[in-house]
Order: sequence, then C-alpha cells, then structure tokens
Amino acid sequence: MKTANDNLDCAADRRIALRARPDLVIRAQQYGPDRYWVVKDPVSLSYFQLCDEEHSILQMLDGRASLAEIKRRFDDAFAPLEVTFEQLQSFFSRLHQLGLVVADAPGQGEELLRRRAQRGRREWLGAISNPLAIRFRGLDPERFLRWAYPKCRWAFSWWFLGLCMAMVAGAAILAAVEFDIIRSRLPDFHTFFSARNAIWFAAALAMTKGLHELGHAMACKHFGGECHEIGVLLLVFMPCLYSNVSDAWTFSGKWQRIAVSAAGVAVEVVLAGLCTFLWWFSQPGFFHTLMLSVVVLCSVNTLLLNGNPLLRYDGYYVLADLLAVPNLYQQSRALLARGFRRLCFGVDGPVHRSLPRNRRALLVGYAAASAVYRWVVVIAILWFCYRVLQSHRLEVVAQVLAVVVVAGLLAAPAGNLAAALRNPAWRRRIQPARAVLTFVLVAAAAITVLAVPLPCRIHAPAVVQPQGAHHVYVVAPGTLIDSVRAGQVVEEGEALAHLENLEIRQKTTELTAQRDQQRLELQNLRLRLADDPAVAPELPAAEQSLADLEEQLEQQLRDQERLVLLVPASGTVIPPPQQEPQPYAPGALRSWSGDPLEARNRGCYLPTGTLFCLVGDPDRLEAHLVIDQADMAFVRKGQQVRLELDELPGAVLRGTLVELAKIDLKVAPRELAGRSDLPVRVDQQGLPRPAETSYQARVALDGHDIPLRIGTRGRARILAHPQPLGLRWYRTLARVFRFGR
Repeated sequence: MKTANDNLDCAADRRIALRARPDLVIRAQQYGPDRYWVVKDPVSLSYFQLCDEEHSILQMLDGRASLAEIKRRFDDAFAPLEVTFEQLQSFFSRLHQLGLVVADAPGQGEELLRRRAQRGRREWLGAISNPLAIRFRGLDPERFLRWAYPKCRWAFSWWFLGLCMAMVAGAAILAAVEFDIIRSRLPDFHTFFSARNAIWFAAALAMTKGLHELGHAMACKHFGGECHEIGVLLLVFMPCLYSNVSDAWTFSGKWQRIAVSAAGVAVEVVLAGLCTFLWWFSQPGFFHTLMLSVVVLCSVNTLLLNGNPLLRYDGYYVLADLLAVPNLYQQSRALLARGFRRLCFGVDGPVHRSLPRNRRALLVGYAAASAVYRWVVVIAILWFCYRVLQSHRLEVVAQVLAVVVVAGLLAAPAGNLAAALRNPAWRRRIQPARAVLTFVLVAAAAITVLAVPLPCRIHAPAVVQPQGAHHVYVVAPGTLIDSVRAGQVVEEGEALAHLENLEIRQKTTELTAQRDQQRLELQNLRLRLADDPAVAPELPAAEQSLADLEEQLEQQLRDQERLVLLVPASGTVIPPPQQEPQPYAPGALRSWSGDPLEARNRGCYLPTGTLFCLVGDPDRLEAHLVIDQADMAFVRKGQQVRLELDELPGAVLRGTLVELAKIDLKVAPRELAGRSDLPVRVDQQGLPRPAETSYQARVALDGHDIPLRIGTRGRARILAHPQPLGLRWYRTLARVFRFGR
C-alpha cells in the first residue's frame, strides 16, 4: 500500500511543466552584505524582489527539470541549507500567482482571466477603503520624456543645484528673520480656505503635484530608467498627477535610487523657496494668494507627507535605501506583528533571516512610529475636511467620510487577526491566560477612553460689540435726508435721522382724500335717512369702507413716523460695520456704502433691515456669540471663553460667559450673517433670520491692551465642562440620524 510520501516521491521525479518567463528583466542589487534580485514584469510593469535562493530556483524552472532535480541542485548550491518538496511547491504556486512563470498545461487562459478579475476587485476595494487617495491610470509618457529630457538636462547640473540650494537657504533665512511679520500677514483658517480661495488652492495643488511627479520622471530618465505610466490622483478629492517610476528599483546604484525618490520633494522645496520671495514682495491679490498657497502646500507636503519617512511616500524609499533594508514596510510590520502576537497571545513565529539582528529593535520602533503617525495624518486630514465642510453645513459628509476611512484602516489588521484565529494550528499555540488578560485590558482601555471626561470645546461665531449698546434698524425704507454724526452724544427720544419715502407720502395723501370723501358720503347718507328710510341698508357698507380707509391711513401714518429714527436710550452714536459698495444696477436708486452716518450717503436709499447705527458706550466692549441649539445643553454662565479675531491673526482674547438668551435668536447679527458658519435666510422685510435654531450669548472680555474695532468678527471657543468621548460620539450620531430626541 502506497503512502502519501511514496506518492510525493513519485511526483518529484516527474517533469515540472513551469517555465520562467523569458521576457522578465532581472537586475542584481546590493543591500549591505546581502544581494537581492529585482524582477521587472515588462507587461504589467510590476516589480518583485527575490533573494539569492529564490532567484536561483526561478532560473532552474526551464520546463524540463523535475522537483527532485531542483531540490538536489538547490541543496548543493546553498549547503548547509536544505529545502523541502512542500516549500518548493508553495514557492512555485506563489510564482505562478505573481505571473513570473508560465505553465505548459491547458486552461491557462481561464486562470489568467480569473487572476485579472481578482486584481480588479482588489483595486476597487482599495479605492473604496481609502477614498482620500484614489488613482486613475492614464497615458504612457515615455515618448514625451524622451523629447523633453534633453531640453531639461541642465536642471541636473551642479551649478543649477547650487543655485537652488542658495535660494532655498535665503527663503529659510527670510522666514526666520521676519517670522513675526510673516505670521501677522497670514490669513486665518476660514479666510485662507474660503470658497473664493478654494479654486486657487486646487490650482496650486495641481501645479505643484504635476511638477513634483515630473521631477521624479525626469530624474528616472536621467539615470537611464523609463516611466510608462502617468495618471490622475484624487488627493483629498483634489485632482493632481502621479507618475510610476518603479523602474528605478532596477538601478544597481543606491544613490541613483535615492536621487529618483527625493527628486519630487526637491522640486517642491525649490518651489516653496521661490514662491516665498514672490509672496513676500507682491501685493495682496490673486497672485499673492496663489503664491501663499504654493508655499503652504509645498512646506506641509515636504515636512508632513511626501518627505516624511514614516509614510510610504518619497521619504520612505529614501530611508529604505539608506538603511539597506528592502521591503522596509513589510519587514518592520512583520516584526511588529510577531511581537504583538507573542505579547498578547504567547504565540511566537519565525523571523525573516534577511534582517540583521542588531536592527530588529530599530525596525520594530519604526513600524510602531509609522503606524501612529499614519493615524495622526489621517485624523488631521479628516479634521481639515470637517472644518471645510462645516463652514458649508455639510458635517454629515465629513462624518460619513471619517467612518469609511477608519473602517478601511482597521479592515486589514482585523482581517489578518481573524484569519489567524480561524487557523486551528495557530489557535492551539495560544496561551489562554495571556489572551484573556489581553481582552480584559483592551476592554478596560476602551471603557476608559469612552467614559473618562475629557476637555470639551464649543465653537461659535462671535462679533465685538459695545456692552449694552442698542441697535437702531431701518424699519421703513426711504431716502436718507439728514442724520446725526458718529460720536455725537444723544438723549433718549431725540431724532437720529430723517428718511423720505415718496411712495408712502403719495399713498398717505391718496388715502386722506379717499377717507375725507367717504366721510362726506356717510354724512349725506345719514341726512337722507330722515327723509328716505330706503337708504338704511347702505349705511353699514359705507361705515365699513370708512373704517377700512382709516385703518389703511393709520398704517401709512405709522410708516411715515418710522421714517424718523429715534434714540432708544441715551448714549454715544456708534457707526455700524462698514458695507462694501454695491455694483450699479440701471434704474435702481443709489445705494450707500461705508456707514449710513457719513455725509456722502445723504440722498441714498436705505432698505428695511439696514443697521443704521448703535447707541451706547464705545469704550465698554463685549463679544456676542451665536451658539447652535445642539451645543446649548453644555454651555453655562461663568465658563471661560477664548476669542480669535479675523483681523488680528495670532491674538487671543479671553473672557467669561455672562449671559445666555432664554429664547432663540430671531434676527442674526448683520456682521455674522455673511459668514459661512452662520447660514441665514432673508425674510420679506430684508432681515437675516438664522437658518437653524440658535441662541445668543454675551461674553465679558478680560483686560487687554489690544485695539479693537466694533463689528470685528471672529471665532469663539467656550471651555465647556469635560465630556466623555462616548457621549460626544452619541451626540454626533444622534444629530446625524436624528434619534434619541
């Protein structure tokens, strides 16, 4: 009776119907004392790295050798190492899956089609799990690069590189010496990322990323490589280019590979230096904003993303070559996962023998740091998206995006752990005590994170106003005839301004005449009633008509009285916030600009709802906040407030919440109505009504020496009582899906 080993021995003597593809491009590379072989698939443009042993086995696959022959040749070449039949068959299967060998057997077309479908599904799932960076393959730029490279070869000369380094150093010195001035000239977050600047920010991103990828492609071409793929990358939903310069992996020289990897970052650093000077010496406007966008993008991208070796971008490949550790990401993660399994489950595993022992601690530390930093970057990007979408009241989109991204990041490690737990052999090696302790510690940590109160900040738009000042609005539209001066002291009941409305005057005159005529008709009917009782039925209709006319006339007289704006309380006249000139419309009345108290606005038309002035003490200032209804449950009197003003970047005012409105806000402050973080709807009277239920609050400012202007807008952060993360997430879910109310 034959055993399984006998069957395996018989199969080992048969010819293996596998051949290494003859079109593969194979190059040797040296990583420290070890040699590796880079295999390039010229069809799929995929690259693989093999050690000496793996490369030797691949070369032995000629379609004629048997399994036993390959084992014998391997054992002779790499003694005292020995390979088993099972290991060889597993490696052959892996080579076939990667497409590095072809099989002399029927049904290979169906297998290739199935493999292509699997690859398409993996790419689709990868795009869904990482919506912050989605790639779309494009064209082959090799023909363009062959034409363009000779014309750009001078960019790789030593004199040009020295000139670029001098310019970057000069920009860094300028930023260090004039740091305070530069910081004061920077716009705030909402201004810089406003809808008006978004198009220029996207243009700057597309331009810098395009030049970045062109730098990679040109550097690869300079050292003899090829670039056969350039496409579109949706980076945080902004379109930009990407280039595939994986051909640099075939370079034998370490510094050549490093130069290609660092070329894109070098281009962005040079761009940042050049645009720093252009921004510094330019005047505010389109060009000024565009240059600042380029500086911010290139600086942030170099320091935090592309140039940082903790992410798998340019800096990572530079570090991998410097450390002479191929597949740094995979090897370091494998060591970290091994340590995790040993610590949490007591399961030990093999260590890749290509890793030197004196670097394993370094690689574990790198893997842990890169994992933490990746989460930090993802959270920062999601926070940025939330802030931008929040200003357009699209927080739900940001929250859904966060769920998708976080689920994508957790899917891979969770899937690996689930696969390991489903493996019976792996489960038998688990130490139950360690597994239970791990579960208890993880549960305790989760409960602690969700239940322990953490500092809570409530954000709200704010405007600086005189303390206790009265707002005077135009309630009946008209043309301004005269008014008091700004800064004039007035008493309660005095006239602040006189307006004229010809339509109201004409309507009043017409209604007065109609009323007088109706009175005469009613008197005549009453006189005729004594001689002619038949007119009695006409009296009620005549009396009703007179009452209607008197009511209409009374309304017109009230409107005419409202054309005189009166002082609501004694104080000083304070001008309202400045208004920009409105574009001229043919046939329309001349509109006002600046503030209505200026003499040049005499004769201008003031519509209903116009804030004419304030009356109060201009030396006593406070901040008025507009707080969303969902946040009111966590706001209390006496809480500390930090105020950041749009006109004073970097300056922070402190104060105390002294009053909360008991009823919701009916009319939004004019200064805040135009902000994207306070949506309003304008009613028929021209008054800005909050689009969502909101409440007003007053903040008494602490002592300061910062000059303030009435009407200055900003953002307030209320230091509310600490709230657990679990409660905050529940509130967010309740707000999104409208439950628990």
